[in-house]
Order: sequence, then structure tokens, then C-alpha cells
Amino acid sequence: MARVRSRPTISRSFLGKVLAVFLVVACLLAVASAASSAPPSPRQQTNKDSAAGGAAGSDDLICHTDVAADCYPRVFQPTNEFQRVHEDQDLPPGLHVRLNINTGLREAKINNESEELPAGLQGLPVDSGVVLVDQPEDGINVDTPRIPKGAPAYDPAGVVKDPGAHADGEGSRAAITFHESIALVKGVAVGQVASGDSNSGRNNGQIDLTAAEQSRFLDALVEIDDVAHDMYYGLKLAEDRDITRQLLCLMSGGRVGGDRGVEAAQKAAMAVASAVQNNPVALREVAASWDTYKSGECATINRQRATLGDVVFGPYDDGNGAHDDAATANRPAWIRSRLLAISGLIRDKDIMQDFLARGGLTEVLRLLVEREGDAAYDAVRQRAANLVNDNFLDVSMGADLSLWPVKAFAAAAAETSCSDGTVHAHCWDHHIQQLAKSHRKDKSHWSHGLWKGLQDITKSSSGKSEL
Repeated sequence: MARVRSRPTISRSFLGKVLAVFLVVACLLAVASAASSAPPSPRQQTNKDSAAGGAAGSDDLICHTDVAADCYPRVFQPTNEFQRVHEDQDLPPGLHVRLNINTGLREAKINNESEELPAGLQGLPVDSGVVLVDQPEDGINVDTPRIPKGAPAYDPAGVVKDPGAHADGEGSRAAITFHESIALVKGVAVGQVASGDSNSGRNNGQIDLTAAEQSRFLDALVEIDDVAHDMYYGLKLAEDRDITRQLLCLMSGGRVGGDRGVEAAQKAAMAVASAVQNNPVALREVAASWDTYKSGECATINRQRATLGDVVFGPYDDGNGAHDDAATANRPAWIRSRLLAISGLIRDKDIMQDFLARGGLTEVLRLLVEREGDAAYDAVRQRAANLVNDNFLDVSMGADLSLWPVKAFAAAAAETSCSDGTVHAHCWDHHIQQLAKSHRKDKSHWSHGLWKGLQDITKSSSGKSEL
């Protein structure tokens, strides 16, 4: 009997597993197909466009956000209607561009030369003129401003305005105080302030002030000083020749004795300094009448007379020999204020020449040398050194180096010795060098800077003479 071979069978469980795998693969393929057919996100689109643009050599879109609708072409795409032009868009040439006055934005469209004008513009004249620009002649600097014919001369100080014109009332109060103080000072003679006599009475034809009147007089000088810092009031003070002459005489009052006389001289010097310091218009006004001032007489404490020219740049001693404690204590402050006023006055070239001709430099040197070692005069001597530096040696402070009389000093030095301690104008180098040596340990002492400045200006002058 023949054997019958049985056929192999496939289990149902195996077929089930194969079917499950097939279904999973089919689902994955369906998801991938759906994802590939979905539109890209704005960022993907931007990156894609950028990549495509980079491949092409330019970026076609400008996108400031991730919203695709906010992107716009890098190069403006014109149409026949006005469209907004973004600030960072490039405009091709030949477009009709306008500014929308309602939105403040630029708009552009294709330029159509045959386009009719709006009804509101019909019939208006069209200017087709040509503007010809004059070409500068040879040798003329086009950067140099042209001054119109008949224009006033340039004044670097500008227009000095009246602060009292403001409506706040502060300026008007200052004006009243200023004019009242000037009237009070003008009504008092120099000799009256100096006596210090509290008894009213006639003395050589002049009436001395009581102590109360002297106090009001000093207060008036302070008020003038406070207001004269303003350019307007400084100019008004300089325009009043009577008060200017009186203040110049009073500030030069080394011959006004007593505590009140020295105090008045100090306050008068501060008023003059306030008026002319950094106020070129006021200084010009004083300089314009300088010849009249210096030839006029100034009263002194002993009723003697001297011209202002004799005393204004004269010695800084106490003049009449008053050595009372109060006057001695106030004297350094007066000399310091007087030096400040003189430093402002000699900024004018004519007054400077008068200062040099009358030995003003010699008196400053005398003050530096003869007050050496007197602690009460340290600040005074510093101020004197500043006067020399600022006006003769330091260009950064506006000094004119050509003013220092090097040649005149050198000629005089051949006739007089400086080593004996005598103060002469040509002995500046000798005395300042000795002072610098005395203070060699204190490098901040004013004598070192002054000595260096004198050396520099002497060398500079020698070099010019050799050329």
C-alpha cells in the first residue's frame, strides 16, 4: 500500500502577524504622504526662499516676523496704483513717488507721462525755468561765508540782552537794587569812607560818614559786585563813567586808611573785576575812556590828590602807614581783589601797554619777592603769579607771548645787578629762580610753573632773534 505524503500547512497565527505588519507599514506610508503634501510653515518658506535666493545671488523677500503675510519684496514691485514703499525697500528708477500727507508714508507707482492731472491741478502754471548756480571765481574759498553788504560788524560777544525785560520780576528787582546802589556810591567821596569817624562834621570841606552810612556804602558795593557779574549790568556799570572812575580810584586805595577804607577798596576792586572779567563789551567801554580816567584825580585819605594813572598800577603797600589790626587783616583780601581786577583790565591791549609803561610788572614782582615767608600773603602771591601766567606766559589762558618785554629786561640787566636783592623789572628770572629753589620740595608751588614759563619765553625770544 502506497504511502501518501502530507502537504505542509501554515498556521493561522503566522498569517495574522504578517497581516498586522502590513497594515502598520501602510499607515506609516499614508502619514508620510500627507505630510509631504501639506503647505510649508512661514519660517520654512522663508528659509526655503532665502536658500533659493542665496543660490540665485540675491534675497527676494524681507521678513521681519514669522508671519508670511508680513513679508514684502526687497525690490519694490510697482503697479499702476500707488502702493506703500517700505523704508528698507529698494526703489527701481523711473517711478512716480509721492509722500502721503495723511499717513506720512512714501508711496510709488509706475510713472505714466500721459496720465491726466487731477481736476484740482488743472490749469495751474508749470515752471520750466532752469536755475543757474554761479561758479566761484578762481582763488575764492567757497567755504568762506559771504557777508551781505551793509551788515553790521561781527561781535563775538553777541547781543547783550536786558535781564530785567523778563516778566518773572526777578530781573526788575535786580535792576532797582543795582541803580539804587550806584546812586548811593556816586554820592560818597573816597575820603569820606576812609576816616572811620562816627561823628558827622566838616573836615577840610568834606563831610565824613557816620558808621551807619559807611555800612550802607559797603553794602551798596556788595550789591554792585553781585549784579555786575551779569554781562548786561557789567556793561551798564562800564557805561557810567562817573561810577567807573570812582570804583577805579577806590580800588587803587592803598592810601585809604583804616578798616573801613581797606574794606571799601577791596569791595570796589571786586565790583570792577566782576564787570570786566569775561565781558568784552564792558572792557571795551572802559578802555574807550581809559585816557580820561587815568588823567583824572583821585582823592586820598589825607585829602591829597593823585591821578588814577599814578595809583591804579602802583605799589601794593598800605600807603599812609596805617597798621591797625583790622586794616592789616583786611589788606591781603584787598590786594588779591585788586590783582583780579587788574588782570581783567589788562586784557585790553591799550590798558596793557599802560600797565607795562607804568611799571606794573615791577610792582607785581615786588609783591612776590618782598612778601616771601608771610603766610597771610600766600593766596595773594598765588594770585599775582596767576596774573603773570594768564596774561604773559600761558597761551591756553589767552596770554600774548609777544608782550613780555624780554629785550628791554635784557638791556636793563647789563646796568643793574639782581643778586643784591633789589627788585627791578629785569630781575624776574633771578628772583623767580631763587623762589623755585627755595620751594624745591613743594613741586605744586606756583614758583615752579612761573619759572618754567619764564624760561620758555626767554628761549623762544632768543631763537627768534637768532633767525
